Amino acid sequence: MSFSRRAAAILALTLVAATATGAHAYDFSIHTRIIAQAYDLRSIRLTGADMWLGRRRYTQTLALDLVDLGDFAARRRKEKKHFGPTVSFSSYVRVDHDFGDWTQGRVMSGSHAMDASDAIPELRASSLDLDLLYAYLDVSGLADGAVDLRLGRQLRVDALDWFAMDGLTARVETPMHVAIEAFGGLRVRDASPLGSYQVELDGTTGADCREYVEQVFNPGLGHGRWDIIDRTQALLDHPRADDTGYCPQRSELMPTYGAAIETSKIHSIYARVMYRRSESKTAMALYDPSCQTTQCLNDEGLYPNEWNQAPRWGVDEERVAATVRGSIEWADGRGQASPYVAARYSLLHALVDEAEAGVRVRWRDWAIEPEVARYVPTFDGDSIWNVFGALPSTEARLSGSWTPRDSWLRATASLWLRAFEHDDESRTIKPPSTTDTAAGFTASADARIDDTWTARVDAFSDNGYGGLRSGGAGALRWAKNRVSAMGRASVLYVATDSTKPDLRTLTSALQLGGGWQLADGVAVHGVLETTYDTYVKPDVRALAVVDLAFAPEM
Repeated sequence: MSFSRRAAAILALTLVAATATGAHAYDFSIHTRIIAQAYDLRSIRLTGADMWLGRRRYTQTLALDLVDLGDFAARRRKEKKHFGPTVSFSSYVRVDHDFGDWTQGRVMSGSHAMDASDAIPELRASSLDLDLLYAYLDVSGLADGAVDLRLGRQLRVDALDWFAMDGLTARVETPMHVAIEAFGGLRVRDASPLGSYQVELDGTTGADCREYVEQVFNPGLGHGRWDIIDRTQALLDHPRADDTGYCPQRSELMPTYGAAIETSKIHSIYARVMYRRSESKTAMALYDPSCQTTQCLNDEGLYPNEWNQAPRWGVDEERVAATVRGSIEWADGRGQASPYVAARYSLLHALVDEAEAGVRVRWRDWAIEPEVARYVPTFDGDSIWNVFGALPSTEARLSGSWTPRDSWLRATASLWLRAFEHDDESRTIKPPSTTDTAAGFTASADARIDDTWTARVDAFSDNGYGGLRSGGAGALRWAKNRVSAMGRASVLYVATDSTKPDLRTLTSALQLGGGWQLADGVAVHGVLETTYDTYVKPDVRALAVVDLAFAPEM
């Protein structure tokens, strides 16, 4: 090496050493799971032979967590400081692909064959889907531990519902045992980058949508028509794309914002009130520029706007929700009562669309829980189901359990009564609202015979609108070391409440299975099952599973 090169190398090393800082450590966790499934489903046909449609599913998930980025928490522990920021990152990615006939096949629509994913748009999610369920950066403990920030894609669970948002959430803890939260961003939609249809607002259709084309003559009289949005669209034949229509409203950005206030660090009571609003801009219509008819020339948007009554922005949802939970103990903790009440009000629909109330009372090993709930379906502000699908239901339920810690036997049971309100379709002029009821129960008991044998018995019944469904099952399991075996027998009686069709049958089933844990996290399982009833003669199925992420039940 020449003198000039040696001097340059020494100078470079000196600069690196002079400007280098200490390395920052962090904790991380990576969890991935791959699930492969291959099975066939029978499609019963009224004419011709039955079809077998194959499902070949591949699902992979990847969860990544990085804790204490920048080493702030570790340095605080070393310096014995109580407050300061902690930075972390969490993400969860999922790939879902079905390459079987169930999703990739074709169906007949009249005399025209079309992809199954076009006939049933919801199949596209399992055809080939890459979802980023959440990915956010957490900065907690700012301002002496009073302020927490979360930035990125967040999957939020709130009173009586959940939603996903790309944005920022700020939470402030006050000295008065009250926390204030504010959030804002863009709601995650199916059209969002790596978005999922599962987080769309209820009522957001996956099929083709239409626009209203205004009439030039006699404006304001409602003489327009509903038509396909893009009448120049070239219909392709792609198995993993929407070839049947165009709906720009589903691609519009949906700003979401809101706030919440809740109690903090109070053990005997918890209360939270939340407000959330989501809105989107009205998508402009796309039409054939070469079209010179009066219908095309006066095409102004997706919705009727013959006298400029349609706003530029519309509300997709606006809700206020509140929940209160309490905890009362007596007799040195042997008794406990936990009452709760929650309600959600939709300002868009001007009604309480969800409400529930109940109390869980426990005395030693016994617990009982009466509860009542009411539900009225509400949908995206753009959805026509707000007109046709908003019929309420009310449910009352009484549950009980006996779960002693030191006993070999445990039991649970639940009784429920459900009322459905609906329109009487037999009346053509202003059909009155009627109510149908359904009642049922579930019960189960678990018994540990010894260190190797356990048994379980289940019974259930559901008798209401549509018919009766009752049955039961008994199971016996043996496990020792890393080997297990199981047997299960069940019966199910089904009877419709109508004479056309008059379906009454008793189905019996028998299952035999076993498993062998080859190593930590690796196991093989096998199941042999047979069923018999009036309509399906003895039918035998076999299933084998190789589990590379096995976690034994505790």
